[in-house]
Amino acid sequence: MSNSFYSIGISHWNCPLEIREQFSIDKQHSIDFISDLKALGGSAFTVSTCNRTQVFANNTNIHQLKKKFIKYSGNQNDKFEKYGFILKGDEAIQNLFEVSTGIDSQILGDLQIFSQVKEGVEVAKNNDCINSHMDRLLQFVFKANKEVQSFTTISKGAASVAHAAVLKIRLKTEHLRKDKKILVFGTGEIGQRTLENLNSQTKAQITIINRTLEKAQEIAKTQKVNYAPIESLVQEIVKADVLVVATSSKEYTINEEHITNLNSEKLFIDLSVPRNIDPKLASNQYIKLVDMDQLNAEADKTLDKRKKDIPKAKTIINLHKLEFEDWSKLHTLGPTIKNLKMTFEEMKNSEIEKYKGQYQQDELERIKPLIDSIVKKISSKNIEYLRNRYRVDEDILEVMREMYKIN
Repeated sequence: MSNSFYSIGISHWNCPLEIREQFSIDKQHSIDFISDLKALGGSAFTVSTCNRTQVFANNTNIHQLKKKFIKYSGNQNDKFEKYGFILKGDEAIQNLFEVSTGIDSQILGDLQIFSQVKEGVEVAKNNDCINSHMDRLLQFVFKANKEVQSFTTISKGAASVAHAAVLKIRLKTEHLRKDKKILVFGTGEIGQRTLENLNSQTKAQITIINRTLEKAQEIAKTQKVNYAPIESLVQEIVKADVLVVATSSKEYTINEEHITNLNSEKLFIDLSVPRNIDPKLASNQYIKLVDMDQLNAEADKTLDKRKKDIPKAKTIINLHKLEFEDWSKLHTLGPTIKNLKMTFEEMKNSEIEKYKGQYQQDELERIKPLIDSIVKKISSKNIEYLRNRYRVDEDILEVMREMYKIN
């Protein structure tokens, strides 16, 4: 499988935010994309987040994969040539393990990325776009993730994008005294996670705004914070010391018309991709604007501890990857083992047929279990030898085929 396994995409490692936000694959495009690959005999799933747009696939032609990735992610061929990546074989499999365990994430150990991998896999499975080999690989990947979470500190403590936002807010607002006011605009997954982090780590006054008032009211009740209607957005921005924007619009939700009455310094944090705060606002004398790319600079002791466990996490990954490689290699023996069993069965039946005239039927019935047991033991010995020897010497496969005349 490894020779036909690919990963293609763009990520935060080599692609700036303003380019990444031009690449995206929503759920329907993902279904269309992987269904196209399935029609060509491939197996694939997508991962599309604020930090990466990536596809993992096997049994596919790399040229077709690249063409379709560019098509479904926004037709940015020139930008992909400059910023995109293509991984093949063992390198692609290693990347899948590292992405899924949080090693290859903008904030080391971010648990959110594994949830996004699982979501992509679930969409692919629901559309029958994961073949048996890919499914088996994913089982090893998920086991590796479970062990990394259990036996390392890679994901211990809070160091998600939401936590990074809290660190930035702390830095800019003198550890959030009680009189500080924070406005959170947008109550999607990232917005809620940031709200939870803020609520657990500060006594500041928090107000939330969402386009759907009922949702804002529900979350405000659960989190015990204030809420305001979308119509009060401008007034709430004026009152706030910090504005956190986690909306999911294709256009800017905060622009110049929202800041006409500012008269004090404010911190604006944009957690949206594409960016939902107009970057031009950074030129305003009262605004300090921070986007997703800048948040990763807020590393703390939690990240230092996580980094120390990277070798341990990679050891766990390597063990599970080796187990998969062993399974994959032995899986190729399946047809030969099946034919080998059939050959022994045919040899047994042929010999019984040859000598059955020398025995009464009841005699044959009595000795048949003995014959079956002997043949089964010989067959098992051959198969066990084939499996063990094939791990170190693939030529044994041809030897066995030639010996027993198996095509």
